Amino acid sequence: MLAELRQSPFLDDLTPADRRVVPLLLTVPIGVIAALLAAVIAGLVVFVAFAIVGGGVESVERLMEMIGRGEAPTGLTEVAFVLGLLAVVNGAMALAFVGAAALLHRRRLRTYFTAAPRFRWRLLLLGLGLFAVTIGPLLLASAALDPKAPGAPILAIGPDLGVRLTYLALVVVLLLIAAAAEELVFRGWLIKIVGAWFPDPRAVLVLSGLLFSAIHFDPNLDAFLVRLAMGVGLAWMTLRLGGIEFAIGAHAANNIVILLFVQPMALKPDPPHGFPPETLVIAPLMLAGYVALAEIAARWAPLRRWTRFAAT
Repeated sequence: MLAELRQSPFLDDLTPADRRVVPLLLTVPIGVIAALLAAVIAGLVVFVAFAIVGGGVESVERLMEMIGRGEAPTGLTEVAFVLGLLAVVNGAMALAFVGAAALLHRRRLRTYFTAAPRFRWRLLLLGLGLFAVTIGPLLLASAALDPKAPGAPILAIGPDLGVRLTYLALVVVLLLIAAAAEELVFRGWLIKIVGAWFPDPRAVLVLSGLLFSAIHFDPNLDAFLVRLAMGVGLAWMTLRLGGIEFAIGAHAANNIVILLFVQPMALKPDPPHGFPPETLVIAPLMLAGYVALAEIAARWAPLRRWTRFAAT
């Protein structure tokens, strides 16, 4: 299967110009400045929107104090504010950072999304659906077997059906945006950079996965290994399918299943804890699952036709 990765259309457009040191060194400071400016503007937009529809400036101040204390959001308004802030700010930051990189490297922004002529929405939907029906049940089973599991957040958000449906819609839409932002940076931009310097796909997979896991600054080794497996698996999807569309769907589906049925959103990182040995089984299985999903999408003829993958 590595042969297909070596021929990935996502890396086909790389040239010696992509190994220029000066644009790469400028990308970090200029990209970070652009991302911070975008974050401020996006944050103000979210604040104003919630002040208008959510009860005024006082309500926004209360929500910001809640975030500052690290309290988990519980009500629908609190969840909507935190998710909206996460999605809009992260999305703006990702577009600003990668947009700056595109200007410095004289690339089209689209090339960090896909090697196809246009963004493949069907491939995104396939990643979302395949993950939900294959790996999603495994997440639900693990939560059901855990005696300390808090219960499905979608049931805890409120007894009213309208509230639950609104929560469902918010989680799906906003987590799709948040996943797209993360994939654009860590798979779209980062894979291009690593691939320009290290053409071996194994190096691309490992280095992008390590950087993706390390940037979360989680002190727990089990969390690092799980994110490493996830990062390598999402990088495999990107190389194998020639773009980040499928990876966005799979990444979003993972977060959506968790936030709907496994555990509520937490604003505090997990405290340091001992290493659970079962991680040595879970992480490789997770990686194998991500690889299998990508290969199903790439090899099964009906899916290739529906997603127009064959035309990439």
